[in-house]
Amino acid sequence: LETTFHHFMDHSSDRSAISGSPEARLLCSMASFPETLEMLRKIGGLEAISLIAHEGELTAILAIQKASEISPSSVVDVDAHQSIMDALVQVECKVSTTDFSDDNRKLREVAATCIQIITVLTQNAETKGAVRAAEQSFGCLAAATSIISASSKSLNQKSKSVGKGATSADKRHVPSTEKAIDSVDKDAPQYGSSREDLQIGDLVLVDSTSTSAQASPSTSSHSNVVEGIVAHLGPVKFAPGDDWIGVQLTASSIGLGRNDGSVKGVRYFDCGDNDKNGVFARRNNVKKKEHEEEPKSQEVAEIPVETKENNMPDVETQHEETWGRLLLKDDFSLERVSFALLLSLSSSEPHRDMLMNKGTVLDDMIGVIQLHSPALADFQCSALDLLVSLTLHLHEPEPKLIDLFCSVVNSLTKVLQVSKDKRLLYSTKQQLSLALSGIENIFSLMDADERVRTLNVSSDLFIFLADSLYKGPKSRRLAATSKDGMLFYRLSSFFVLSLGSESFKACILSVRFVSSLIRFIMMTAGLSSLECQIPIKNFEGGEWDAALLNSLTLFKCNMIQASQNHLGVTYASLIADTESSPKSFSSCLAHIVDMNGAASMSAKQIMANLERFA
Repeated sequence: LETTFHHFMDHSSDRSAISGSPEARLLCSMASFPETLEMLRKIGGLEAISLIAHEGELTAILAIQKASEISPSSVVDVDAHQSIMDALVQVECKVSTTDFSDDNRKLREVAATCIQIITVLTQNAETKGAVRAAEQSFGCLAAATSIISASSKSLNQKSKSVGKGATSADKRHVPSTEKAIDSVDKDAPQYGSSREDLQIGDLVLVDSTSTSAQASPSTSSHSNVVEGIVAHLGPVKFAPGDDWIGVQLTASSIGLGRNDGSVKGVRYFDCGDNDKNGVFARRNNVKKKEHEEEPKSQEVAEIPVETKENNMPDVETQHEETWGRLLLKDDFSLERVSFALLLSLSSSEPHRDMLMNKGTVLDDMIGVIQLHSPALADFQCSALDLLVSLTLHLHEPEPKLIDLFCSVVNSLTKVLQVSKDKRLLYSTKQQLSLALSGIENIFSLMDADERVRTLNVSSDLFIFLADSLYKGPKSRRLAATSKDGMLFYRLSSFFVLSLGSESFKACILSVRFVSSLIRFIMMTAGLSSLECQIPIKNFEGGEWDAALLNSLTLFKCNMIQASQNHLGVTYASLIADTESSPKSFSSCLAHIVDMNGAASMSAKQIMANLERFA
């Protein structure tokens, strides 16, 4: 098979015959079993499958996926992860302009499978270093962000259209917005402009996030544009299409290429002694560069640089439009795997910086999260999960994220108050938990007003949840889930974090909140004789126990004379007004002490303080 593969130069016409050969099918089958995978790797079979997968053949890609689940290190040892990355980035060049075509459906499956493989390898401790260090990983991140941005834009546009009563068909690809058009000089040549006729020798700018001109890790975070001279025009043998342009890099871009003018043994132009001075890109990723005028006296000549403020948004929009053709209505499976990849790459600083610098993607996601649509719940949870992961690495406040998290908590609290749809309530609680986690991550970066705002919306949620469970029918407490426990844990953890701040005293320390805190402690104390008991011991994971411990800590730390004066009522009278029967709160504390768990010490201290206040 290796001999056959290497002797065929025109893979575009022969690769289906290669991938469909009995030898290839046998190798792909062997990759699916632990018993044969190691032998396959030793004899070079896994590498052969990797070569076929590099060409975008789904059967070989699925075999690599199975191998990555069995032995991720074996996949990386033969550089199959690089073949999968190349196959993913090359999908963009093969996308048909016809929406929902059979070819695009197959490419969608190829893209989704490649993304899943890369995610698995990125999450594995043994292989994540090699994957993140690969040059192509930045192209994979760009592909995933384009998918998410295209889907987000489409959903936001659809929402606006529905709001205006529009009845236009819902196409998932993203047209250019008026804002993007107005931000660019209409008379200036754009990437891929039909007004430009390129010739050999023309000086051009290349968007290096395109398939064969992927920026290197060292330059991706600064600029995605390289400069060079057109050295080839027309078809190539390594990919379909007749609009390929080969560019020999010049000036500051020398050495930032991907090849020496040849690909897979076929030479298209010569780059001299530099084997990293050539790139290939599709026509829509290349723009002719105008020659600068001589600088006038005492004036500095302005060098045209591609930035977000001029041409680069149009290039990003072109990428989004292309990937958007692979998206399906009401099917977010491609977006789901893309979110997973971005989440796994976000722990790498260079990749995280690249993602954070794509401000339009974050804005698009924020827009979708704020839409009120149960059908988008999974998408919104994935988007929130990604944004929350980014908050772990912030060094300064991000007002947009603070506004988003507060808005989510405020609006979804109202959903909990009125909805009885179990599926909607489940996704709502999941989103609330994520938003609270994000608030907790960046609380220390907030100013006083932002802290007050976040504590207000969070305390309102806690009071509603605790009181509706306590005052509601017994069936509601019996129907409580681990998702409710996680929500209480997130809330109580956030309140513990804010202990001692002026914001806590102003927002949290109120009669309403302390009464709800007492009710929650009684519900979760585990005293079966009480009507208000929630059977938290039936749940795994420990969220309810952790929430109880946090609640006891909150109550204990505020049992001082200054807090009692602030409340304007004694703790004894507050407890008496709240408990359903005399001494029930004391019985709950005694039961917690008898359990000798992590919460017993806090319960002992609360009992001692109550005696002291009495």
